[in-house]
Amino acid sequence: MSRSSRTRTGFTLVELLVVIAIIGVLVALLLPAVQAAREAARRMQCSNNLKQQALACHTYHDTFKKFPPNHIFSGSTPAASANTEGWGWQVLILPFIEQQGMYDQLNASSISLVDLLRRGTTTMTPQQAVELMQTPIPGYICPSDSNKFGPLTHTARHFGGGVGTAASGLGNWRPSASNYMSSRGMRNNNQTNQDNDTHGMFMGILSVGMKDVVDGTSNTFLIGERDTLLCRGGTWIGVRNPRGNGTRGFYYNTANARVALNAPDPPYAWNSRQGCSEGFSSLHPAGAMFALADASCTFISDMVERRPCTLNGRNCYDIFNPGDVRWEPVYGVYERLSRRNDGFPVSIP
Repeated sequence: MSRSSRTRTGFTLVELLVVIAIIGVLVALLLPAVQAAREAARRMQCSNNLKQQALACHTYHDTFKKFPPNHIFSGSTPAASANTEGWGWQVLILPFIEQQGMYDQLNASSISLVDLLRRGTTTMTPQQAVELMQTPIPGYICPSDSNKFGPLTHTARHFGGGVGTAASGLGNWRPSASNYMSSRGMRNNNQTNQDNDTHGMFMGILSVGMKDVVDGTSNTFLIGERDTLLCRGGTWIGVRNPRGNGTRGFYYNTANARVALNAPDPPYAWNSRQGCSEGFSSLHPAGAMFALADASCTFISDMVERRPCTLNGRNCYDIFNPGDVRWEPVYGVYERLSRRNDGFPVSIP
């Protein structure tokens, strides 16, 4: 009697391990490419955000013959008084980025920020105003940033102590975040008159026109990034203290090039020449996006030439008049791109 035999087929353990290893290698090869593609898409969206804001600034210039000021004051409080909250430049361009509704709700054209916080309006209490100002605006948030929704997360970035905030007992309320800062040049002073020119595109309550950009609009920073994870970010609402250059002063919505691009805070203290809560930064790898004064956008590497000033501590860039020729050997490419009219040659790296 013959006995039939059946051949059994299947994976051996060794074969299974080989297949798993091959799959692991393929995933390891593909994952960086997928991540790079996602970051490229995020960077493109960030560039689009900057482009829209730069074009809005140009539309504002077409309307008012000047670019927007960094912040404004009006109403019952004198301009630039200490701890006086003021609307920022991103509020002023809201009508030009399809945010007319938000602009109208804030009543920004008819009431100052300090008065809105102090007494509200006939249709909105100060607390309701705060809730409105904690509304995120997607176009003001970089998609690579860690804080995509809601108010600023850093505990130091709040409006506590402001005149209007204190009058209404609003406490240490934190405004909606923005990753895009105006470029104020190099100096660390608060600008309340023409003598305090920082040579940037935004100078406190003052405005510059296209005629003032003598170094060339394609060679001058208009807007740049600041992240919320390492460098405290900023807000589109405005400033809490126009006379303060500290952690809750006018750096809420503006930045300078005195500090290194992408220098984290910590480990560097905010008030050192490295503290990026006053400067530009991003969570893009190896650099940050900038809009130039001609409304074009470019990526600046954090390896861009920079020459740290060592003349006089943290405020060393305030020693000479910004147009003084003694600055020429001091400024590197990064510093020169932040200045609109020093006359020193520079081009985008």
